[in-house]
Order: sequence, then C-alpha cells, then structure tokens
Amino acid sequence: MTQVGKDSISVRMLGDFSIIYEGREIVLGRKSTLKFIQLLQMVWLRGESGISKEQLGKALYEGDDLSDINNSVNNLLYQLRRQMVKAGLPKGEYITRRDRKYVTDHHFPIRIDVQEFEQHMKLAGLAKEETEQLRHYQAAFELYRGELLPAACTELWVMSESMRLKKLFETCIRWLAAYYKKNGDYSGQEMLYDRAVQLYPYDDWQISQIDMLIEKGEYKKACGLYDNMVQRYSEDMGLPPTPEMEACYERISQMVFHLPGEMDEVKWNIWGSIEEDEAKSGACYCSYRSFLDICQMVKRNQERAEITMNLTICTLTDYEGKIIQNRQKLKESSDMLHQVIRTTLRRGDVFTQYSNSQYLILLVGTELENCEVVYRRINQRLKNQLGNRAKVQYASTTLNQLRPTTEVEQNQFKLV
Repeated sequence: MTQVGKDSISVRMLGDFSIIYEGREIVLGRKSTLKFIQLLQMVWLRGESGISKEQLGKALYEGDDLSDINNSVNNLLYQLRRQMVKAGLPKGEYITRRDRKYVTDHHFPIRIDVQEFEQHMKLAGLAKEETEQLRHYQAAFELYRGELLPAACTELWVMSESMRLKKLFETCIRWLAAYYKKNGDYSGQEMLYDRAVQLYPYDDWQISQIDMLIEKGEYKKACGLYDNMVQRYSEDMGLPPTPEMEACYERISQMVFHLPGEMDEVKWNIWGSIEEDEAKSGACYCSYRSFLDICQMVKRNQERAEITMNLTICTLTDYEGKIIQNRQKLKESSDMLHQVIRTTLRRGDVFTQYSNSQYLILLVGTELENCEVVYRRINQRLKNQLGNRAKVQYASTTLNQLRPTTEVEQNQFKLV
C-alpha cells in the first residue's frame, strides 16, 4: 500500500468542503452532496470514535425505501475508494473498520479543520494558565471559517453537528472578547465581531460590536451600524427590532455625537439629509425605531396644538384574506405595497415596515373617518399592480387612543 506523507492531506469542512493533497485541490465529484462523499464526511467528522454501518445507513437513506441498506453502504464504500484514486489520491482503503465501527485509515494521516477546532476548544477549557487558554482559543477562532458543510446544511446529520459546533464557536468568541476588553484591545474585539457578524448576522453579535464602539467613543459609527442592523432585520426577516435592539438604541441615544464648535458640520449633515429628502416624492419612509420617535414627538406637540394624527396598520393578505405563505410572493407583494403607500400618501405622512406583511402609517391632519378613503385608494392601486393576488386589510386609531386598556377596563367592557 502506498503511504501518504504525514499531514499531506488537508480537509476543510467549516465554511466549505475541500480536500488538498500535496498543494492541489482534489475534486471527488460534481457535487459535494453525493452520498459517497457524505459517507466520507461523516466518518471524518466522528474521528477516533467512529460510526457504525447502521448509523451511516440511517443518515444516508432516511426516508428511502431500500431493501438492503447494508449492501448500499458497501457499494458507496467501493465507489468512494475508486473515485478517490481517480481524483488523484494514492490507492488505499481510506476508511476501515475497528470494533464494528468505521474510522479513518491510519495509513493516510489527515488534517481535518473540524477535529482541530474541537481539540483546541477542549484544550482551552482544560488549560490552567490564561496565556495557554488564549493560544488555544485564538487557534480555534482562526479555524472556524463558517458553518459546517454549507452545501449539505439541510441534511439532518449536518444540522445537529452544525449547531453543536456553533455553540463552541460562541464560547470561543465570548472568552476572547472578554480577554480583549480586559486588556483594552479594541482591534482584537473588532476582528472578533466582524467575523461573528459576517457568519451570523441575526445573532445579536452586532449589538456587542455597537457596545464596543460606544465604549471606544465612536458614536457616529455605532449609530450607523445600528441603523443597518435594524433595516436588515426588518427587510430580511420582516420583524420589528428586538428588546435587545431597543435597549441598544437607548444606550446610543444617551451619547453625545458632536463636540462643541461643530455646528457647521451639524448644519451640513442635516441640510444634506433635507436636500436628499426633497428630491424624493411621496410619503416619508423611515425605520421602525425612527417611526416610534416621530410618534412620541407628535404626541407631545398635540399637547400644545390641535393636530389630528391617525395611526393605521396595513396587513397584506391573499384574495381569501389569509396571510401569504409563499415567501417569494410575500416579498414581491410587500415591495409593491411599499411603493403604493409611498406614492399614494402625501409628503407629510410617515410610514414604516412593521413585519414582512405589515406597514404602519402615520396620517397627518386626516380625520379618523377619512382613513377609509385612504385605505381604499391604497387597496385599489395595489390591485391595479398585482390583480387579485393580494389585498390589504387595515385598522386605524388616533394617537390619543394609543394607551392599551387595562385588565380592569377590559372586564368592565365585558360586563357591559
């Protein structure tokens, strides 16, 4: 048997799947999701603990009606070994049986990023010296370049392993972040959070990044990151800001963004924003957080002047009045409703996206009974664009009626 030199085969599974042999990439098939490649990946993932033929068969053929799974696995092993030689690797077993389990053939030493990542995390947890912990956590951080086998992320066996590895990565990030913060290393923290946000943009890592910028004194950058985070959360996931995001905004709002003597810069920034807005037609669209601030400001002004303000929530439904289930159709309909609302309302009106199927509208100087007219106009224009594929349901209230009823009041209404 031809033996491969030590560490001459390098395997990547985190963020991608690749095999490097003597400096060149080995391609086993047109797709990395082929069953014989998945079999190889599962064995490599298990390392020294190995995996039984029954477990392999269950993971690879779950839901398939096969009369002989045992024979099917054997065929995959034969196909795998033949394909590895065809791809340019030396002839060999690559996968052997030990104690009724399949393990990696020790004649072919292989470096696998997942195994090295887990080993560094284990050693970091066992280390007694902080310098030793730091070395292993930094090594683990460098190895984690993305989720496990993203091309096969919908496979059940990949999903469970991916979640486990992700939790280890989160432990790694938190330890390193605490270490860098203790030592005043802002560049180290920024490097951590940049990677975490890039890999998991919806896991609140950006809140930690914003808090770091606040502590560093970069308030403008922190505010910009917050706006981007909320906009992405709203547009991509169709959800309003989380309580953690709201708390983050409160921390930002307490900071001073400009030093004394910077009035000229303030004037230019505000005027530039006004000029940009003047070039736009229709109603003013803003983030959900800004919408709340506007409602608060308007409510205060109502105490001094008679200003009629009505809040309307528009909800997208299909022609039967049910929520649209197809994500692509919902996205297209929501984008069209955004355009219809902006062009239908006046420049003094304000609206925002509340969820992936809902928009909030603040109508200025419109009586509550006239909201029906506005709603019908929006619905008709949406119908002109989409036909009967979608329609809008609405509910309106004045700003003076925002306070929710208490449990006692609700009981009184029931008695009446």
